[in-house]
Amino acid sequence: MTRRLRLATGAWMTIILVASLLPEQAGGRGGAVWHLIGYGVLVVLLAAFQPPAMAVAVAWVYGAFIELLQWLVPYRAAEGGDLFMNAAGVVLGLLVSRGAPSSWRRQKGSPR
Repeated sequence: MTRRLRLATGAWMTIILVASLLPEQAGGRGGAVWHLIGYGVLVVLLAAFQPPAMAVAVAWVYGAFIELLQWLVPYRAAEGGDLFMNAAGVVLGLLVSRGAPSSWRRQKGSPR
């Protein structure tokens, strides 16, 4: 199960990266919602196989790294509001993961 979760997490991180570096669509809407969903799901996945504090740290640092990459890409822009929404998604994901069924959580020795 852990291997599948790690693969799913890697795939989700790749989706976030690609979506974050594609050119923005004119008139695109819902950016804040996508940040909440993207980073919320990421924390849920990460927290399934590592301690919650580590899941939060990895997700937030990943979001900050992507903002840095967007700053370097000419057709994208890094925004503080995006970092805030990433953090909000991380908190939301942590709350969801704390209420997740025990079958989603780590096996023996879980730090929860």
